Amino acid sequence: MEDDDWIGEYNKRLGVSIMFKLRKIIKHAKSEHFDIIVADTEPIGRVLVFREKDSYTMQSAELYDFYDEMLTHIPMAAHPNPRRVLIVGGGDGIVLREVLKYPSVERVMLIEVDPTVVDISKKYLRLDSGGFDDPRLEIVFCDAAEKVANLDEKFDVIIGDYSDPYQDLPAGPLIEKSFYRNIYQLLDNNGFLSVQAGSPIFQRDILLRVYRNARSVFPIVRIYWAPVTYYPGAVWTFMIASKGADPTNPHCSVGGTTFYNAEIHRAAFILPEFIRRILGSTDET
Repeated sequence: MEDDDWIGEYNKRLGVSIMFKLRKIIKHAKSEHFDIIVADTEPIGRVLVFREKDSYTMQSAELYDFYDEMLTHIPMAAHPNPRRVLIVGGGDGIVLREVLKYPSVERVMLIEVDPTVVDISKKYLRLDSGGFDDPRLEIVFCDAAEKVANLDEKFDVIIGDYSDPYQDLPAGPLIEKSFYRNIYQLLDNNGFLSVQAGSPIFQRDILLRVYRNARSVFPIVRIYWAPVTYYPGAVWTFMIASKGADPTNPHCSVGGTTFYNAEIHRAAFILPEFIRRILGSTDET
């Protein structure tokens, strides 16, 4: 939501509003899927906000960006030699920026449904640190669920960075069983899939759907979490899956982070009791 003094999340579906002091609107554009707003704020720097239907949702922020670090570095560091990476979504380029911190990376494919998101982020958000111009990157603009169903390639790490995956929104198909089955075929035997799994406070339904559907396909599925100051509830969950590899211990080191380190990697899998109870309900239904 935006007015003369404030900008942030105004989420009618969740009944949540999170506002930040506005300095100025940098860009307001419309695409086929979203209203896209880039703005400067006083407390968290430059932000990206989407309007979907009658809600405004925070996507990313310049400062205290724990979300993208945890989504990226848990799978990347858990792999001993991540060379081929697929990013599903991630049109703001921030996960891409974090992936390219690993010198082992040889190829990155980024599948984004909305070219306007990439164009606006590259020109106005400017948080990708030049990643969009990296020669290792291939950007494909299309429906991600359809694309992964037809890809014939193996990846060491696959990262799902999408907006709210409700069934009536563009990212809805990205948490279905069919999507995970297709991802399974693309993943190397020692590889990892990581995706955002929503707020365990306000989006318990998304967390459960991600967890149950992934467990129906992958033998190893773990939930981990991190604080995200500009998302509803300030506690965010992530799911990591593999064909057998252990995601809980880092094998690669990475520098230039704000939140992530090797100790945080291990600790992120120690779940608060209320999240354990949510996940435990899957064994009762």
